[in-house]
Amino acid sequence: LSLRGAHINYSPLADKKLLRTYKDLFPKLDAIHAVSTDIAKKATKYGAIEKRIRVIYSCVDINLIKGIKNDFNVSSDIFHFISVGRYHWKKGYRYAISAISILLKKGYNIDYKIVAPGEPSEEILHQVNDLDLSEKVEFIQVESQLQVYQKIKQSNSLILPSIEEGIANVVLESMALGTPVISSDCGGMSEVVKNNNNGYLFKNRDALHLAEVMQRMVLLQSEIRDEMVIKAKNYIEKNHSLITFSDEFNDFYNSLYK
Repeated sequence: LSLRGAHINYSPLADKKLLRTYKDLFPKLDAIHAVSTDIAKKATKYGAIEKRIRVIYSCVDINLIKGIKNDFNVSSDIFHFISVGRYHWKKGYRYAISAISILLKKGYNIDYKIVAPGEPSEEILHQVNDLDLSEKVEFIQVESQLQVYQKIKQSNSLILPSIEEGIANVVLESMALGTPVISSDCGGMSEVVKNNNNGYLFKNRDALHLAEVMQRMVLLQSEIRDEMVIKAKNYIEKNHSLITFSDEFNDFYNSLYK
């Protein structure tokens, strides 16, 4: 069994039949893959045998990332924040939108893009309208993963305001692309984003703290920002490459035959 996020983080909390199924089946599994240590711990709550769980982190196609050209003209007058992910309550967009409003009231020249499929929820649209942010918050649909990478590359910082995640692929991709990351400390994100080192973490569900961290990112000196970008890229190449991912899974599967 492979556990990645939603189906272990909150699905069994909302579905009692699924909860009973997990408790019945998890102790019988020969092997469980988890994308983070946090998810591995949650699996044991449903009877998974700890010694049968292997944490193997998600990977990024470094060669594909390196093919994204760095010839975009990012405005120096406006600081561009971006988030990527579906319009779902667990993505925590309301906290990011509130933080944007706080910084705008302080006089910072910023904007915020959300790249997601479909249309934003009524909750999000109401919040944007209520805070008078229609000219500062933009909702974007794209047709390919390449376009997602380009949007991230054109931004000054990526925000992951999620309430719950396993390990968000978009954060790994942003780090590999060289766009500094601000992430909530939910789920397994602290296993990847090392605060004040290769990115920033903020307290989960805390718009005020997120605004403080975003302000820090806006004011970050270029030399420190460059160091953060280098550390993030090096971390991804060392821990989240396709080669590492493949080798670990081969070893994981082969161990079942012993």
